[in-house]
Amino acid sequence: MTIRELFYGCERFDAKQEKKRMFIMYFISGIATTLANFLCFMLFDKLVSAHAYVTIIRWEFDMFLLLNQIIAWIACVLTAFFTNRAWVFRSKGAIWLELLGFTAARLFSFITIELGLFTVMVMFLEHNFGISTDQLIFEIIGFDFTYLYVVKMLNSAILVAANFLLSKLLVFRKGRQRPEDSLYVRKQNT
Repeated sequence: MTIRELFYGCERFDAKQEKKRMFIMYFISGIATTLANFLCFMLFDKLVSAHAYVTIIRWEFDMFLLLNQIIAWIACVLTAFFTNRAWVFRSKGAIWLELLGFTAARLFSFITIELGLFTVMVMFLEHNFGISTDQLIFEIIGFDFTYLYVVKMLNSAILVAANFLLSKLLVFRKGRQRPEDSLYVRKQNT
């Protein structure tokens, strides 16, 4: 499999090879998306020192963490949509409809996993284990790696799996595209 075939597929690929190509490209796309998300999250965390604490069920929580998640989410959704559309699912469907569906699916996973699960994980760490998310684990070249980043990485791993399923099942379905719009139209055996 050449790099070109990996990115754009090939008409000689059987179903198994295409699934393998799709998995590899989703993995690469996921790395780019996760990096966009994580870098935006870290930049906001390092550049914005403000805090706005609210109490949720007797637990204090910093609302700036949620704002940080929202900003990082916007960056990663745009990265994910274009990489998934072009390289993973090789879609030729209506871009605005796919973007709307993709955003809706990602909004669902954002609310339930990126905000919901993230908030639960942070609260669980701080209130059940007494570990502050700001507590230093280690430092690499002046970068402080804290428990907040561990929570963010665990949350991202769960999110990647959920988003693949949502994209495959709801957004980039093969049945939505006209056959003549496919990158490769397989020859019919007559």
